[in-house]
Amino acid sequence: MESRKSVGVSGLGLALLLGAQGAMAQVALQPQAIPFGSFVLVPTLVSQTIYDDNIYNLSNGEVASFSQVLNPTLAFVAQDRLNFYTAKYALKAASYANDSNDSYADQNFGLDAHIESGSRLRLDGGLSYSMLHDPRGSGSSAGVSSAGIRTMGEGDKYDLANLTAAAEYGARDARGLATAKVTLGQKRYSRDGVALSGDNDIVSSLLGLRARVMPKTLVLLDYERVDTNYKTNFDSVKGVGTPDALDNRFLVGVTWDGTAQTTGKIRLGQGKREVDGLGSKDRFTWDLGVVWKPRALDTVNLNGGASIVDATGDYLAAENTHYSVSWTHDWADRFNTVLTLGLSNDDYSVKPGTLAKARSDDGKTYGIGANYQMRRWLVLTADILASDRSSDVSAFDTKRNVMSIGAQISL
Repeated sequence: MESRKSVGVSGLGLALLLGAQGAMAQVALQPQAIPFGSFVLVPTLVSQTIYDDNIYNLSNGEVASFSQVLNPTLAFVAQDRLNFYTAKYALKAASYANDSNDSYADQNFGLDAHIESGSRLRLDGGLSYSMLHDPRGSGSSAGVSSAGIRTMGEGDKYDLANLTAAAEYGARDARGLATAKVTLGQKRYSRDGVALSGDNDIVSSLLGLRARVMPKTLVLLDYERVDTNYKTNFDSVKGVGTPDALDNRFLVGVTWDGTAQTTGKIRLGQGKREVDGLGSKDRFTWDLGVVWKPRALDTVNLNGGASIVDATGDYLAAENTHYSVSWTHDWADRFNTVLTLGLSNDDYSVKPGTLAKARSDDGKTYGIGANYQMRRWLVLTADILASDRSSDVSAFDTKRNVMSIGAQISL
């Protein structure tokens, strides 16, 4: 009988499969893999039972529902020295008790490669295709009443394709490094009315220089450019379509690894968004990500940022500022808890030709979760997340509580 073996691809299997599934620190799946030619196959499954007391994010007349979510993932992983290759398929399907039109089955296909042809050049490439949806109460149906949402039928479905290429030049311990990245994206909605304003093509790029000032500390200089072209030309009189936008950001910062028990990155700079036919807007831009381990059993994650982001519906863009902190404590080798707090502010600008008015939202989120590793291949989870959004437009003034129990399963 063919044997099974543990994933030993330099920990790549765990990094791929568990990075977004909530297992923290010592509490994490330890999957076994099935040999499959030159690859190993790593299957995992996440199952959740969720109760949401405001599934449409309404200010009044809230609708509550239970849902059952299944998220199986298949990943083929191969390693050749420092080169890594992955092929991944993920399905996320949910069944809602309240209304079958809320149920969905999102799918994602992805191919990724990391190639190191020598000590100075590292190449990354990726191709992904996703079939996703906007949950009812978001996107084009955000701020709509529950009766209005029901008349729309199921949530808006769309296809998302991305092609990414990246390169880094310079030895890992060199004084200087250069990096470049380009991503081509395409988004297409299945519903014609939403496609008029939502279909777009995006070209995003990054050029960066890194200078080593200490063995594990780099100074960064980055230039980012995002060119968003919408399929339908914008008509400000009829309020149809969405104007094209061009974002340019210049940032300087520092990244460090293992300095004084912390690892992180901070960048500061200036961003400018030019909207076709509607002028431009400048904004101070920053982003922060820090992991701090004050003690062996505690991990604190700090994140934040400020930038101009796209909006949906009658809104053109939003000036977003957000902060979040999470604290993970390992009570035992197999049990930990996670506390989270998030704050955000969004100032929305309105598309010309619409009846909407500019709005400002302040949001707060609070969360507590627990993870218990019953077996090497089984992690049990429980989470509670409360959110409170205060808006000067009453339809967007909402409160929401989501509770879930689940399991992460592997071979």
